[in-house]
Amino acid sequence: MPSVSPILSPIPYFLFSIPYSSRDFVVDARCDRTGDRSSRLRIEKIRCKSIVPQLFLFRQTIAITCGWLLVQLFTMLSVRAQQPQVAPPAPPAPLAAVCTSQISTAISAIIDRPELRRYRWGIVVQTLDGNTQLYNRDGDRLFIPASNVKLITTAVALRQLGATTRLRTSVYQLPGNGNLSNLLVVGRGDPSLTVSGLQSIGQQLQQRGIKQIGQISFDDGYFRGEQINGDWEWGDLSTDYAPAINGLMLNQNSNPLTVSSQQVGMPLKYVWKDPSLNTWLVDNQSITVLASQEGNISATAIFGKPVIRLTGKLAIDAPPTQIDLPLADPAQSFISAFRQTLIRSSIKIDSVRSISGQSTINLPELAAINSPTISELITETNQRSNNIYAEVLLKSIGRTHPQHYTSNEDTSNLGIALVKQNLTSIGVDSQAYRLSDGSGLSRHNLVAPTAFVRVLSTMATTPMGQIYRDSLPLSGTSGSLKNRMKGTVAQGIVRAKTGSLSGVASLSGYINPPQYSPLVFSIILNQHDRPTSQMTKVIDEIMVVLARLKQC
Repeated sequence: MPSVSPILSPIPYFLFSIPYSSRDFVVDARCDRTGDRSSRLRIEKIRCKSIVPQLFLFRQTIAITCGWLLVQLFTMLSVRAQQPQVAPPAPPAPLAAVCTSQISTAISAIIDRPELRRYRWGIVVQTLDGNTQLYNRDGDRLFIPASNVKLITTAVALRQLGATTRLRTSVYQLPGNGNLSNLLVVGRGDPSLTVSGLQSIGQQLQQRGIKQIGQISFDDGYFRGEQINGDWEWGDLSTDYAPAINGLMLNQNSNPLTVSSQQVGMPLKYVWKDPSLNTWLVDNQSITVLASQEGNISATAIFGKPVIRLTGKLAIDAPPTQIDLPLADPAQSFISAFRQTLIRSSIKIDSVRSISGQSTINLPELAAINSPTISELITETNQRSNNIYAEVLLKSIGRTHPQHYTSNEDTSNLGIALVKQNLTSIGVDSQAYRLSDGSGLSRHNLVAPTAFVRVLSTMATTPMGQIYRDSLPLSGTSGSLKNRMKGTVAQGIVRAKTGSLSGVASLSGYINPPQYSPLVFSIILNQHDRPTSQMTKVIDEIMVVLARLKQC
């Protein structure tokens, strides 16, 4: 007996026993045909006669079946209509408010979990007006802060340089021989300058009718001292987030390398995004492997040599991989790109040279391009945690130090000296920090959470307080906090700077709890051995506690 659907059961068995065959339909289709052979015609007539009663029964059966199906359908719908409707699940109940008397217990319950108790936590939470400290766990002790250092650098940049200041790349006219112009190019560390900016300079020179240049001098001496911080780890120096910082900067002093597979067993193919900027030699020890194998590519600088060693493997069917690398010789790359730009602008150049410290007094400026304002530069610094911008800001601060013109002191060191003066002027204890750079990349930086809280609360009271606050990422919305605290009560009410190194996670900034007054906080975690993503979730749990704070 054929199986039937339980929804339509029981169905009379005769509905599945219709007395016809596929051959009957074939005969029926030929009932009106005539043929020359009498025997064939006689057979067709007999079969046509025999099918008529069966066709009548088949049509009758179809009609009965359709009627029965309609009855079953209406019955089923009627039963369902009488069944009670299941309500959609209720939304989760809102988290209970946290009274000020409970905040210590609530935060400690998070960071004192058995799996987290071996780590070092430094946490300070207080009202923005500074009148009430709500929580303090080792807040006066020194911690490696990672990129939270940028909070200090950007605050002092606003105070020392001004929000509307711009960094200018200039082209001056030098005395020439005969009808040929000699030019001087001076870079002032604009980290936003790209090849399109150089094209703008070329167009300005064209508009002045310059068609041939005798000699171009490139002055890269705007910043004195080492271009790479000596406290940075060697492994960072092969990355685009730790390039040399100099006056003649271009494309943030980086040049991506795209690596792609070839035939199995052959070295990988590599192409620089802008070959004219490259001065690296590549020691290619990579290999193309079978499609079934996993790939892993790395590019490492060789100590003391302008060599990048490319190692690892890539499957033959794998898509190309981009590796972001720093420029080996930023000034030389700038000169090469500038020269190519002028050639494309139909300006001929006889020769170029590199110099340092050329005076520009009384020299006519023929062309120039400005960076965005300092307020825009600090937004890029804090939102994207841009190390290059932060180090340029520190050196630019150092350029304003009186000793810059009377000594040979490293510009970054002069910048740190001015940062210390600014911190002292706003009441930060000089024993609460030790700075080694402007970005936080160095592990020699040490800062107490109380120092960050002091900087944040003081900046909020200054005329540039809103610019400073708006430069910080917004929870669940922008920058390095775009994907954090989403869907929680803390979303959209936290403005803070993130920080991370291996073993370090930090978050310092402002929060506006809906049922409490604005707060300022600093959370620094050191000596953990877990993935950073795990520890940022723990920090975000603390932010949810602060977001639920209520006076009760």
